Amino acid sequence: MSGLAVPGGLSFLLHGDFSEPVAGLHALPPDERPGAVNAVFQFYHLMVAIGMALIFLTLLGCWMWWRGKLFSTPWLLRLFVLAVLLPQLANQSGWFAAEMGRQPWVVYGLLRTSDALSEAVVAGQVLFSLILFGLVYLLLFALFLYLLNKKIVGGPADAPLIDHRPGQERMAERFG
Repeated sequence: MSGLAVPGGLSFLLHGDFSEPVAGLHALPPDERPGAVNAVFQFYHLMVAIGMALIFLTLLGCWMWWRGKLFSTPWLLRLFVLAVLLPQLANQSGWFAAEMGRQPWVVYGLLRTSDALSEAVVAGQVLFSLILFGLVYLLLFALFLYLLNKKIVGGPADAPLIDHRPGQERMAERFG
């Protein structure tokens, strides 16, 4: 199975010219190639797949809303609740792809990762800062879940019960 092919598309994205050749990884010396090419590939595709799934869920939700069945479809509403976590997963996946894909360089052509370490910072300090960042992320995640749950439990604001489908009155008048 092959994907959608745009002749010269990658060349245009990289160089602004459809006929400019694109060098592959084998054009780089072995010590300048990223080591985790498959992981970068998988993380990038996970990010894109999550984005496509969210677009599909949005379109499905709009269609169900237009048909007046959105709020009477519990499985879809539960799926929406779980889908709230997907943008964060896509964000982290994209970050992994970007950081792993730029290796072995910190600044391409100027500073290699192996040369970028600081001799003034010891391993314990790095570990402490990683643990602290992890705790801050965990705290923010817990706060996110708490506020999300509070909003879900509180339910929507009181509003009059009306048919929220767009254009239904116009369609009823026109075709009724």
